[in-house]
Amino acid sequence: MLKIPYGESHFESLRTQGYLYVDKTRFIEEVEKTRRFLHLRPRRFGKSLFLSMMDCYYDVAMADRFDELFGGLHVHEFPTENRNSYYMLRFNFSGVQNTKLENLEQGFVAKVKDGAQAFIDRYDFDIKLVESNSAAIILGSLLSSFAALKLPNKVYMLIDEYDHFTNSVLSGDGEEFLTVLRRGGFVRAFYEVIKEKSELGIVERLFITGVMSVSLDSMTSGFNIAKNMTTNARYADVVGFTSEEVKDVLKKIGLSEEAQESTYEVFRENYNGYLFSEESDVRIFNSTLINYYLSEWQDNGNPPKSLVDVNLNQSGTTIGNIVDLKNREANYELIGQIVEDKEVIGELQPFINIDKKFDEDDVITMLYNIGILTIQNIEGRIRFVMPNKIIERICYKYLSDLTQKKADYQVNGRKRTVALRVLEETGDIEPITKLAEEFLTHISNRNLRKFDEKYVKLVYFMFLASTDQLLVYNEFPARNGFIDLLIKKSPGSNAKYGSIIEFKYIKKSDTTDAKIESELVEGIAQIEEYSKDERISKIPNLKKYVIVFSGYEVVKLQEL
Repeated sequence: MLKIPYGESHFESLRTQGYLYVDKTRFIEEVEKTRRFLHLRPRRFGKSLFLSMMDCYYDVAMADRFDELFGGLHVHEFPTENRNSYYMLRFNFSGVQNTKLENLEQGFVAKVKDGAQAFIDRYDFDIKLVESNSAAIILGSLLSSFAALKLPNKVYMLIDEYDHFTNSVLSGDGEEFLTVLRRGGFVRAFYEVIKEKSELGIVERLFITGVMSVSLDSMTSGFNIAKNMTTNARYADVVGFTSEEVKDVLKKIGLSEEAQESTYEVFRENYNGYLFSEESDVRIFNSTLINYYLSEWQDNGNPPKSLVDVNLNQSGTTIGNIVDLKNREANYELIGQIVEDKEVIGELQPFINIDKKFDEDDVITMLYNIGILTIQNIEGRIRFVMPNKIIERICYKYLSDLTQKKADYQVNGRKRTVALRVLEETGDIEPITKLAEEFLTHISNRNLRKFDEKYVKLVYFMFLASTDQLLVYNEFPARNGFIDLLIKKSPGSNAKYGSIIEFKYIKKSDTTDAKIESELVEGIAQIEEYSKDERISKIPNLKKYVIVFSGYEVVKLQEL
């Protein structure tokens, strides 16, 4: 049985130890058309594995293993002239993380030293690494010493997670971030050496991966050491999985046809939806989350209890770092709009320089960079949406925490946990409803610019974002209408019940017994109609509720 490569980004191990590998070698020929290549994608999309594959393909020292490592793959049948013709110099900055600038530089220098020494050891070069606390000096000396050897082959430099260290600085002050990147900063100096050695022909090729474009323009003049191919349609699926690749994976691991179909649908709702080019129509699945799900299933014989890999949960923190960077209040409003409206109109920015400007389009671009937003369609300007259910949950959870922080009010965590457990085990919505009333009452005065049925649903969503046992759908299409909230058991979870909820909202000044009864009757009729939908009728242990709000209070909660 093929092993699932969750957490494994070493190409050689995948190809020699019985792991599943989705063939991305067809992109090698395309990538070769650009000598200095920059490609950005959200975290955990397979960037490191792609670099590892290129490392093995181009390494002059691995020529005798070409058949072993690439047999059966596209590039084995169609190799390029540059195969196994470079000395590979690789830097990985994924571990550089510290909010103190002096420690940040030390971590950056340590990574450069590691990469430089590995390069020397890999090829047994007669080069002694210079003693210095400057990344630029270490790299400059290494490449000058390499050039002095006068070898027939040149250097191919791979830089993985070029911007990982910025996550640390972004959690602090924007000025500190700029100090690192401005002229004279240690990061900018490092990339200026790369530019110089590339122009001299010592570094013949360069491939850089990362997540955000926020660092680029600050590091060199327009970052002209590499061509930004991030939104080029030809490279939309360099990393991540396409729909056909996902279906092929499910076949290869031996699932029954029925299991393939049901699992694919879970993946489509929760891990798909990313569109990485305005000129492309290829939607991309998060490959790491698919590998996480399948590895859990392979190890335990059942789907994972949680659809969310714990390593993805940092996304909420990253949203906060972006929001706090500049124009905080305006950014708060933007996040609220995205969650409430489930979309936002904007323009992708190829470079973001917070030293010059930082407006709404820059925030949207950064949220797009980290995978919180993706392109839905283009009608003049781009319409951005949250790509899938997992990202929706992360956003609702972040908005819940932000709203409580701004209101100086904290929901009782124990009460919320108990209420969610009751909902999962019995389908009873009343405990969550009581928390929603309490929440709305506390935040109403200063936080609710507009209050209606839409906001009521939003509050329920924010509470339900705290559980990974349930899947929640807003405005789910059924029959001739839309269910306000559909709650289903997550695959592999311990939840026993699902629910459909129809909300009715009446202004306090318009509330009468007759109005309440009228809204209740209408809600019951809607639920009865929704229940005729085959997809709804097949949900086991389904509870059905109509909840009528008058202002911030529930005046009627009826189970059908």
